[in-house]
Amino acid sequence: MDMKRMSLLVGVVGLVFGGSWVVAADSPAREIPAPFVPFEHMIGSWKGTAVPAVNRLKGWSETHMWAWKFAKGQPVGMTLEFTGDKALAKAQLSYAADTKQYRLEGTDPEGKAIEYVGAMDKAGRALVLDRVGPPGQGKDRISIRPNTNLIRYTIDFTHQETGAPQFAKVVEVGLTKAGVSFAAGGESADLPKCILTGGAATMAVTYQGKSYPICCSGCRDEFNDDPEKYVKKAALMTQPGAGKSVAKPASKVGRDDGSFDGLDEEVKPKAKAKGKSSEKASSSADKDKPDDEPAPSKPAAKASTKAASQLRLAQNLEKSGKTAAALQYYRDLVKDYAGTPEAKTAATRIKALAGD
Repeated sequence: MDMKRMSLLVGVVGLVFGGSWVVAADSPAREIPAPFVPFEHMIGSWKGTAVPAVNRLKGWSETHMWAWKFAKGQPVGMTLEFTGDKALAKAQLSYAADTKQYRLEGTDPEGKAIEYVGAMDKAGRALVLDRVGPPGQGKDRISIRPNTNLIRYTIDFTHQETGAPQFAKVVEVGLTKAGVSFAAGGESADLPKCILTGGAATMAVTYQGKSYPICCSGCRDEFNDDPEKYVKKAALMTQPGAGKSVAKPASKVGRDDGSFDGLDEEVKPKAKAKGKSSEKASSSADKDKPDDEPAPSKPAAKASTKAASQLRLAQNLEKSGKTAAALQYYRDLVKDYAGTPEAKTAATRIKALAGD
């Protein structure tokens, strides 16, 4: 099998520097589109090692850089640059609202086009992208999985041969955000905030003798295109009372600390009984079930699966302190999947967070 499989990355904040331009995470300066909020912590530089499945002793080092892509003064996607990668040199991550899918388009080290399309998995914890290509050559897939403290990611690159029952691992890449130790954890609430997006800053730009925090090279280029616009914006954010009415992220709440246990109201499948007891239970259930009660349709089952995935994503955002983005996902869930248990749970969280 060709070992030139895409080796994606993940990135996040890395450098802490002094500065007074601190913006509340959910303040008006936060202009990140909702579909990209789950990946905001990717912005920045990451270093790691790629390990091929065929020989785990022959790995290689890689460095990746993520930045925001702007259009008309607003972040609309993310750009990626790879150093040492075997499959990609540059790429761009976008989102299609109509299909609710992410698209990763770029070029490999030889300049050939490469494209992946996909969405968050059912648990809302990994971005799963399948390669778009000619049929009959099997399928390539990448799965990007963050750890709970958001300073390390594991990316699995898998391949499914034509006719094979499942995907097999090709390359595994582990990356850690540059400049941050595991001892520091994923705490970023007290870091300077980018004056363009409100995200954690990783660098600074200087204009007329003053320094302003930004989070990536994309924000740097956008600032340089119209510095006066963002200098005024920064000034507004430092005025007395600016952002005080907005709660800061509860950054100390972990994703797996049990804070959200019982909120999703999911009915977990019971263990199946064996032998005659199982048949008796089934027979009893059928006896009590009305003859005219319809079985769940496939579209309904699919909608329930999507609703559950969106609920988990919203809960992860809320647990990470990204209240505004979580509210948007909760409200979309109530609107798109009305009547489902997930919509009921989302409505409860909306009332708790916003008082709607």
